[in-house]
Amino acid sequence: MKTLVDSIDAGAQPSIAEFVAALGDVIPAMLQLESTPQDPEWHAEGNVFIHTGMVLDALYELLATRAASVVGPRRTALILAAALHDVAKPLTTRPMEIRGVQRIAAPRHEMRARSILSLLLMEQGLEYRLVERVADLVGYHVAPKFLVVKGRERGAYLRLAQAADPELLYWLELADMIGRTCADQAKQIEHIEMFGLFAREYGAWRRFADEAPAWRAMFRDQVEGSDALQDLSHGQYIHDLCNGTVSQPEEGIARSYRFRDGFPQLVVTVGPSGSGKSTWIERHLEDHVCISLDEIRGELGGRSEQSRNGEVRRIAREQLREGLRRNRKIVWDATSLRRDFRDSLTSLAADYGALVTIVCFPRAPRTYHRRNRERDNPVPAGVLDGQLEALQWPSRAEAHRWLVVDEDGEALAYYGGLQEALPYGVAPSRDVLREWDGEAVVR
Repeated sequence: MKTLVDSIDAGAQPSIAEFVAALGDVIPAMLQLESTPQDPEWHAEGNVFIHTGMVLDALYELLATRAASVVGPRRTALILAAALHDVAKPLTTRPMEIRGVQRIAAPRHEMRARSILSLLLMEQGLEYRLVERVADLVGYHVAPKFLVVKGRERGAYLRLAQAADPELLYWLELADMIGRTCADQAKQIEHIEMFGLFAREYGAWRRFADEAPAWRAMFRDQVEGSDALQDLSHGQYIHDLCNGTVSQPEEGIARSYRFRDGFPQLVVTVGPSGSGKSTWIERHLEDHVCISLDEIRGELGGRSEQSRNGEVRRIAREQLREGLRRNRKIVWDATSLRRDFRDSLTSLAADYGALVTIVCFPRAPRTYHRRNRERDNPVPAGVLDGQLEALQWPSRAEAHRWLVVDEDGEALAYYGGLQEALPYGVAPSRDVLREWDGEAVVR
């Protein structure tokens, strides 16, 4: 795959057939694109392979004309995202009844693909910047149209800007609409054009929002107190802004006074067995109260015992509630693979006004398996495969701060922190990503 990426960097425009040939061994679902049908009304052009080829052709035309300003790594990421945007359709496509009509649909294929790519691309020798950008573009590529169709307000556009590069999403989804055959194609393209207009109007055209650098500077300068207090105040402002409950940073600064008398802190780790979560916690969070589901399970009869999971979770949540009540620093040591599980934790933390940090441990699947075999208490290989299948990669909207660490425990990316220094004594990788200057940049 590295050879293919290098060729795109040099200006190549691979066909869908070339992508399948190069990536079929890396991403097996690529080999199933041609055998995956699409709804004949929405995609009269045919199967996913045909559609993806048309999208690539449309994108190459845009890059030669209207999108000519998209160059370098952003161009490479955009082309890869176009080739991979429907890669999870072979895994999710099924007949469905929609508004009383039988359809062929692939529900949530975009987010399924984001989770898959966040891991599979890690073993290809690619820069993490590229892995993250491609996975995010694929994961959120359908969002622009629905923001327009559903008449969403400014906050929804700002939330999308936290998740992925809005301009690249615009070009990707425009190519997606041009690269198909459907009766309402002109209307669908109009939706994307409207997204571009609204995103610019709302200040949500740049990654993290057009005014994001100014907001961060204001909270650093005007919120007096610890780094954690500044991060919580700023992170809560972004959350409230996206929810539409505030509109100006001055409101967020005023609201920060509720945190001045103290607040709890919660770290939620995300990664399958073999990620290195517990080892990382021992090295960096010794001042935190650790709530380990494995340890609770061991106290109830054995770490491999799964029959009492309900009781394990009940005990863990009560420990969490007690720690939050006492304004403690807490780390939740569990796989936390599903979004609904994480939401139950972060919602409880929000009730207590906690600073929430998600720490992600992306690895190649083979790395998870190797590290799992090396553990004192490995889980069966089949269980780990099930975890990888269930993984829903976190979004940055789930927490105030978002930290990604590599196999050596160094930071690949850190978003939400206002200070130069990384938290918890974590060392930066050579190309650690931060959201400063309006997009993820190397610091």
